[in-house]
Amino acid sequence: QTLRAVFQYKPQNIDELMINVGDFIYVDPTQQSDVSEGWVIGTSHRTGCRGFIPENYTERANESDTWVKHREYAFVPPSRFFTQAENEPNVKLNEEVHNPVMSRSVTNILSVQNTTLRRGLLVMRHGERVDQVFGKSWLQQCLTTDGKYHRADLNFPSILPKRRDSMKQFEYDPPLSCCGIFQSRLTGEALLDQEVAVSCVYSSPALRCIQTAQYVLEGLKLDQKLRIRVEPGLFEWTKWDASKLIPNFMTMTELTEASYKVDTSYRSNFPLSSLVPSESYEQYCCSSLTTFLGYSRISGVILIVGHGSSLASFTRPLIGLQARESGDFAQVVRKVPSLGMCFCEELKEENKWQMVNPPVKTLTHGANAAFNWKNGILDN
Repeated sequence: QTLRAVFQYKPQNIDELMINVGDFIYVDPTQQSDVSEGWVIGTSHRTGCRGFIPENYTERANESDTWVKHREYAFVPPSRFFTQAENEPNVKLNEEVHNPVMSRSVTNILSVQNTTLRRGLLVMRHGERVDQVFGKSWLQQCLTTDGKYHRADLNFPSILPKRRDSMKQFEYDPPLSCCGIFQSRLTGEALLDQEVAVSCVYSSPALRCIQTAQYVLEGLKLDQKLRIRVEPGLFEWTKWDASKLIPNFMTMTELTEASYKVDTSYRSNFPLSSLVPSESYEQYCCSSLTTFLGYSRISGVILIVGHGSSLASFTRPLIGLQARESGDFAQVVRKVPSLGMCFCEELKEENKWQMVNPPVKTLTHGANAAFNWKNGILDN
């Protein structure tokens, strides 16, 4: 039986039990035969202690009041990442909410029920790029006299993927640093821990973005299931990164030969030939919107790996906000860190989209300057 204390009782003897109002006490009726009349012996649910208490200080309680939840199974999808059908959204801004976390056991049940993933959009910037650390002349630091690549610092990639054109093209299309690779894989692992069900992934044609997508998928353990869809419309505002010419991106064949899991059958919404140097801000906003409209009917969580500008250009239109002024836009983009991300989810019942907290927080770390052991160690 379960009793609830209606009055506080302070023990008068060592074998008595201290109880407060509202405490639950477990009482075994088979053990009450030798107890004095008006008293019961029980165990406190709150403290685990056992002793005598006056029976008239308690009342009978429902045993369910003390049930402890050890595990929960959901048969109706409660998470933002799982729902039934999808409609064309009428985008509006909504207040920010916190995201629930779904257990792996629930995920398995939902997959058996053959449910459809709720639509979400996860937009992230690429990881740390080598020229971000070593400057625009990073490649010169890594080339021998005969033109071969060598690793001049541990934060340089151990190897560079092979290209049929000149290796100098990496100056305009730089790879991730080793820290950038670590950031990307760690972010994927964190997304896996939060049960984020990515259904497809799109990447800017920039090598750093494709690499980021690759290592995020590895962290998510989806690198053998999903292929990266390379989308030129996700490239940076060309006024910044391609003011004079469009980078000579690696071809699909080169990417495949370098073991990047790209989708060779994918046909982009925005052709590579449509990228022009020094495009206006209006052209950039228009191309971003055109690119996103191609994803509007995809279910599940869409992962977009792009640039700092992608976070604003792909989320604000979705939630019904106008594009920022170009000056304000530039200021916001400069503050986006490596692997910075935004998340939008569809509220199907309300026929709109909203921005919410991303599933994981951004990795924060400090700078580590180059070290010359001769300076300060040998010098007087």
